[in-house]
Amino acid sequence: MITAYSMLEEADSLFIPRFDAKNVKIDGKEALIVLVDGEEDQIREFLEFVRTEKPENAVVEEIRVEEHSGRVRDIDRFRNSFNTAQLLKIVQVGLQMLGKQDLMLGK
Repeated sequence: MITAYSMLEEADSLFIPRFDAKNVKIDGKEALIVLVDGEEDQIREFLEFVRTEKPENAVVEEIRVEEHSGRVRDIDRFRNSFNTAQLLKIVQVGLQMLGKQDLMLGK
């Protein structure tokens, strides 16, 4: 599956100023919705990346490009939010592991 992180890294390398991404389910299938806003050449290069550089074992059934009339978050704000969400996941897994460890030790 293509990840928000890989898209963020590419957008950042192209100096795209506004970026947002979220994983959703559409008709029961995992999907990644990505919003980018920048110069036309940046967007063109980003789309080329999306179409050609799929992660190994990724299954991409469709790439849809549509105009978006709403606002797009500043890439740094997205990165901060994304990093916080990832750290929260790590903490939750760590707490689960500690709970299992306590059970194994009979605490």
